[in-house]
Amino acid sequence: MPAQDKRVISPRKTLRPVLLIMLILAVLLGFAIWKLALAPQEPAVSYAPPPLTQPAPPAAPDPALPSEPFLPPGDRALSAGPAPDPEPEDQCTLVSGQIGDFFAHLERQDYIRAREIGAAQDYFGALGDRLLADPPVVSGETDSLFAILNNTAHFYRVLQKDDLLLLKDVLINEREELEATLDLFYRWSLISADCPAGDVAINLPLPALYEYAGFFLNTLGGRSYLFRREARVRLLAQYYSVLVLDRANAAQLNRHGLDIRPTIASLLAEMPAVESLQLREEYLATLSVLQDKYQRDYGN
Repeated sequence: MPAQDKRVISPRKTLRPVLLIMLILAVLLGFAIWKLALAPQEPAVSYAPPPLTQPAPPAAPDPALPSEPFLPPGDRALSAGPAPDPEPEDQCTLVSGQIGDFFAHLERQDYIRAREIGAAQDYFGALGDRLLADPPVVSGETDSLFAILNNTAHFYRVLQKDDLLLLKDVLINEREELEATLDLFYRWSLISADCPAGDVAINLPLPALYEYAGFFLNTLGGRSYLFRREARVRLLAQYYSVLVLDRANAAQLNRHGLDIRPTIASLLAEMPAVESLQLREEYLATLSVLQDKYQRDYGN
């Protein structure tokens, strides 16, 4: 009896449907994870808050006291009560002089001199102008993957590699003066509009600062950047972003409708445990005043 012909089925052909199904499941799972990652953690508030009381400008210094290169915030932190009217000319002279001292200090450091950047104030002022001229996306970031990627790589996209490496060196080498330096430039942002032009090459207009404050507090790209930094740097960036957004509320410039109440609560909960913050008590006092004000005006 002749043997029946038997067709041998290749093992590769039997595996093809299984592999195809596994590939489809992997694609669907990846799409689901991607959609979940795009969900904003703290959505912007839909309302535009009414004008609030603008933080009091820093008080005029005692002319009998000598000028110091770096001054901590201390009693310059936001106060719940009315502050005396400052003397603009004295403030401009004091703060611009301290900024000049800061950059002169940088120019004496070996790690700065090795870069051959020329006048430090002009160099860093130019970096600031480039950042302010090309702000990140604050509203609608999650509408497109391209916007998220652009925000995540914002500083690498706007600045050059050598610029970023130098900024990193400054953060490392000037670590002990970081808080006083941030306070110094924040005070300059408060008074610079009323100071004579040309004294300082650093421009810090409130509308541009507002965009970066919203970037750090309300976008995936800005948050991811801060969470790659040490706790002290991250908390300071969030703290000054809160102060800038409070000023934007007072000036009716909060065009994205950003709500800073969650960030205030988060900072009040996290800051007490960070002992590396030299002016921690001043920051907490300022945040408490802001929390009371926003609870009074908008509730919890």
